Amino acid sequence: MSELSTSDIKVPLHTLECASECQLVDFQKRQYEKARLNVIRARMAETEMEYRTREMIDGALYLLQAPLNVIQAMSNNMERQICEHKVELCVPMECAIEEALVSGESAKKRLSLAIPEKKSIVHGPVNVNEGIRDCLVIMADQLAAAGIVVDWRAKPDLAMTYGDEIGLRVLLRILLDNAITAVAQDGTRAREVGVISRMAEDGLIEVCIHDTGPGIDRALRTKVFEPFYTAWSEGPHRSGMGLAIAHQILSDLHGEIEIRDGGGIGTFVSFTLPAC
Repeated sequence: MSELSTSDIKVPLHTLECASECQLVDFQKRQYEKARLNVIRARMAETEMEYRTREMIDGALYLLQAPLNVIQAMSNNMERQICEHKVELCVPMECAIEEALVSGESAKKRLSLAIPEKKSIVHGPVNVNEGIRDCLVIMADQLAAAGIVVDWRAKPDLAMTYGDEIGLRVLLRILLDNAITAVAQDGTRAREVGVISRMAEDGLIEVCIHDTGPGIDRALRTKVFEPFYTAWSEGPHRSGMGLAIAHQILSDLHGEIEIRDGGGIGTFVSFTLPAC
């Protein structure tokens, strides 16, 4: 019995057409998903820049107020000495202090005018698991380059929250980026990041990100949310604004954030959001 050659095999035309159509649909789906993620990536960058600008100016105003308070105290003390001891005022010193105060207050006003106004954002039901998935896909190259393994454990029927879907994705990106930085620190035993999305006992949506980095001292777990403060080694692109922005986004989403010890390995950063 002779063997059949490939030329002897007849494939029905409708089967070929179906296969071709399926390939086209798959290609279109991939292209759509790629375009969708590109739009989300661009909107995330724009939203994060708005938050960063606002937080940087607010932080600068806060830092500027400290030396102005010292100068004002010096001015008050000088006036008190003049009144109590009949001391003749040193005109150059008085002028210098007054000029510093006027200049400082003027700088504060100029900075305040530079704060961008909050854009009106359309809020709606947000799928938290979908936000996590988008961020992991967008950050896939960064995670792979750092040699980090991500273990994501998601509750399939997780409730939705009500808020800004782009703001939530910016929040997740910042926290994941922070975890990547932690894992890259000296003394890290493993390059792993865990993500858990679940319902907490109080009915809130909880997302927990666990890194295997060196951890954060208990005394610093509140300070890390201050603008310009960073627990990492100083270097480019480490302005200390990330967690300050994350804190502000969570405030806008009516959520809360907490840093906990990782049980001897790394740090847990968890946040909760109200469910719809």
